[in-house]
Amino acid sequence: MKNKRLMFLFCIIILIIGIIIFVKINDKKSTKNQDLETSTSSSANNFDKSKVIDYSSETEVSYSYDEVTLSVEELMKYREEIEQAGFDSTLFTDQEIQTMRSAIKKNGQSISQYLKDQPDKSIDEAEIDKAREELKAANIDPDKMHNNEIIDLIKQAKKEKKSVVEIAKEK
Repeated sequence: MKNKRLMFLFCIIILIIGIIIFVKINDKKSTKNQDLETSTSSSANNFDKSKVIDYSSETEVSYSYDEVTLSVEELMKYREEIEQAGFDSTLFTDQEIQTMRSAIKKNGQSISQYLKDQPDKSIDEAEIDKAREELKAANIDPDKMHNNEIIDLIKQAKKEKKSVVEIAKEK
């Protein structure tokens, strides 16, 4: 009986020691996590408001797209037809192609007729090359710009009735 009591007391002592060790290990982990969080938050201070570009003057635009119901094959067919009409098919999203298909069927137009009626999509390689030359003449390096950026400059220039160089200098 005495041995059972001693054994029970010994087990209780080992259990208490185990709990104390477990608690101390968890405290060390939480201290490390707090140190990590502190160092992370101090590095986040590098991005305070004085160093971040303020986009508050920009207008927010939200887009709402309908589900694309065209099959991949149909989309590829329309993209090929767009390329054959002399336009860059990568300028169109799948949703825009679906909308284009509906408008073409409704108005009885061909793809090239429809695209020529779309001023912002009718920018071809010649127009991009011309814009690149104008930018070079104005000492702006167009080689640092992707075609999509130049297309955006051309679109904005058309919309604001300015030259590509003026728009590039504004940016």
